[in-house]
Amino acid sequence: MSEMEVEIPAYSDYFIKEEMERSLKDIDDILNLAKLNPNNLFPTSQIVYFTSKNLHNNNYRLLQLDNHLLETLNKGDSIRIKGTENENAVLCTDTRTYDILETETSNSLLLVQGLRFKDSLKANSERSISKVTASGIFYDYLEVKVSKPRLHRLYEILNKTLYKGPEYEKDVNDDDLFTYSDLLNNIQASKKELNDALASMHIVKMNDKIRLLDLEYHFRILSYMLRLIDDNSWGLDEIDYETTINSLNELAPFEVLNSLFDLYTEESKIVDSLQLYRYKERDVCRFFAQILLSHAGKFNFSEFLQAWSESVPEGMKPEIEMLNGLAIIDKTTIPHVIRAFPEENLPENIMDRFKVLFDVKEKWTVPEIAPYIQQLTTDKADVNTLLAKYARASTVNGVKYYSAKHAK
Repeated sequence: MSEMEVEIPAYSDYFIKEEMERSLKDIDDILNLAKLNPNNLFPTSQIVYFTSKNLHNNNYRLLQLDNHLLETLNKGDSIRIKGTENENAVLCTDTRTYDILETETSNSLLLVQGLRFKDSLKANSERSISKVTASGIFYDYLEVKVSKPRLHRLYEILNKTLYKGPEYEKDVNDDDLFTYSDLLNNIQASKKELNDALASMHIVKMNDKIRLLDLEYHFRILSYMLRLIDDNSWGLDEIDYETTINSLNELAPFEVLNSLFDLYTEESKIVDSLQLYRYKERDVCRFFAQILLSHAGKFNFSEFLQAWSESVPEGMKPEIEMLNGLAIIDKTTIPHVIRAFPEENLPENIMDRFKVLFDVKEKWTVPEIAPYIQQLTTDKADVNTLLAKYARASTVNGVKYYSAKHAK
């Protein structure tokens, strides 16, 4: 026996009922049979009694905790288990999402109350008996594994109620509208992961509901906003918030104007105590590229570059790297062509995603493929780690490319 003495001499004695309580004499008899000297043990003997209630009523499940989950619960923060009937359940904290796996164990696990550990036992105290109650026996437990958020349902939900302008609201079913709290309860993602996803989307909050802006409506309102640059003879870093909102308040709701202003601008300088802003060149150029690509299946690449350059505000310069994660350029054809290829349409399973990527394009550079697998990275596996595991590297004219792992 160990220094912490627990009296379970044989399997047949496991089910000790409370009315059959052990005495110190019983313990001495057992120790004598085991040829153990009581003086070599802690004076407190802990005896496990099994409750008379049904031990297999499934009122409890055992959950394995890693350091993050333990810290979360010790701080008093909540964890959520999310999933519909058609989804595998996940566990979410404020910052992480976990897969939940049911794991069987060959050893019985006991749920006990009153068990004392070595540090709480006194070596020099009088001999005594401590009662430990077992309330359940378990042959499996829930194991957790850090995973990526499931965001496809978020896109499905928000795409059902695209905001196209006030005149179209009569066609929207109120039952399909979700508040932020609704999304947090239903989407299989942590709070941080949900916030990051929403921040990357073109959303607006209307009457406390989270809405995704219709692409054409989004383009129309942003175009109105950008037109004010010429109308007011502003420099690209001299955008006035109040003038922008007040000039367009009859053309679009404040919530839309304010949301797009936050999305596309950043602080630039202060003139006469007035905070001025600049439009984010990369974000504006990417959106105009998205608009052009949405109107064509495939686009002659040279013609696309010319149309793209002519569509953006004067002074902004589109760069090909701005298309990463947005479109695919096929240079195996003559002439070269480009087509839309958004990341959010790809499978969430990593193997399936790599298969799709290498089906649509045989070879990728790291900057080209990185936006399509960034969502799958973890603290232990960055983009380069994933490429090393799921793809094959080759070098052509000094440029490193990645292709399918088992491609011919």
